[in-house]
Amino acid sequence: MKRIIIQFGGTGDLVRKKLYPAYDSLIRKGFDFTVLALGRRFADRAEFLASMVDSNVSEQFLERLEYLSYDMEDPKATDVLHDRLQQIMGKAEEIELIYYLALQPSLYEEVIAQIQKIDSQVSCDCVISKKIIVEKPFGFDLESAERYNRILLKGFSDKEIFRVDHYLGKEFMQNLLILRFHNDIIRRIWDKDSIENIQIIFDETHGVDQRLGFYEKIGVVRDTIQNHIMQIITYLTMSEPAALTPEDIAIEKVKVLRSIAPITDFRMGKYESLGINSGHEVNTPTYAAFKLSVNTYGFTGIPIYVRTGKMQNEPKSLIYIKFRNTTKKVMHDDAIAENGIIITIHPELTIDICMNLKEPNTAWKSKPVRFRFNQAETFGANTPEAYEQIVRKILEGDKSLFPSMQEIREAWRIVVPMLQEDIPLEIYPARRLPNLAKELARDNEFEWFA
Repeated sequence: MKRIIIQFGGTGDLVRKKLYPAYDSLIRKGFDFTVLALGRRFADRAEFLASMVDSNVSEQFLERLEYLSYDMEDPKATDVLHDRLQQIMGKAEEIELIYYLALQPSLYEEVIAQIQKIDSQVSCDCVISKKIIVEKPFGFDLESAERYNRILLKGFSDKEIFRVDHYLGKEFMQNLLILRFHNDIIRRIWDKDSIENIQIIFDETHGVDQRLGFYEKIGVVRDTIQNHIMQIITYLTMSEPAALTPEDIAIEKVKVLRSIAPITDFRMGKYESLGINSGHEVNTPTYAAFKLSVNTYGFTGIPIYVRTGKMQNEPKSLIYIKFRNTTKKVMHDDAIAENGIIITIHPELTIDICMNLKEPNTAWKSKPVRFRFNQAETFGANTPEAYEQIVRKILEGDKSLFPSMQEIREAWRIVVPMLQEDIPLEIYPARRLPNLAKELARDNEFEWFA
């Protein structure tokens, strides 16, 4: 089969930093496909390669990387694209066209119309199949997500639509399911009877001023919470699927999301220098802290606390599972520490299990210790990047790492209260944890793990 990836937005940052390296790595590993990059920035292929492709990419990738100067507003654009596709297709008997839209959703309608026109013009003595790939956020709210989905369905079936949340391509996400469902000792304690609370902490050190034009329309809820955070919560709390197949996993994830009420216990803020050079006031939230509950039989009553945002002092990406400390109460010994599981995502993937053991030369005094798994030390440092795993699954036709439309619909429903425009924002200094995160902890009588 001859595969052709038609890369819309082929001169953007996402494609340059993530997709082209992923394509290169997969081609080095034996995958065979051609990439046709579309964009307006460069007049020809030589100029495109000089600016968009690293000098250390493989010759195999360069041989398979084409460029077409493409202006969507040009009435003849589809004719030019059709002619190039026919040239690349040659006399292949089986062809798969993969349309990758690294574009804002507001452009989907025009793109789908152009794709439909091209599809109607393509002619060959061959069998043609197709897929379309779209990036998160899928829409700006529930209404727009539904509208964009209807647009995609004009040209593609749901089976042909791959909605990307690159966090699902990260190794730690897939490890969550293996940790929970392939270990009997973990499976038996992963429920409301053993867990006191779950904390998800995603603190980032960088700001958003370099991409303010984009982020100002998005904010922290659309950028992180509606997608990444909701997907993490489904992996942490879903029931064990009948099998680890895309269909069975999606069924259990939807059950989790449907059990979550819209978030009402939340606080938001923005860092004080946001948009300082923009010439206008920017009231876009860059930090949020909130509480929610998964109201399923296994997890009802377990509070899930989340904080995430920009311009923090140090990067923190972790999940903390805090277990009930019954032993401390029974033995009336405050020195007995809680058990917990710490899943650290950045800067490297580690999983720590916190337990108590006897401290040497003491009269039965216990001390908290950690047993650690380190992904790089155990399996080597060359774990594929998230986008490489995402693209590989697309090529293989495996939708296990892609949210279904049902998941996206429910996730938007959950965050609706956080999307209101009149929400007061705390203005917090750069490199300092906002008071709003401390207030959430105080009001709910818990302590952040980090």
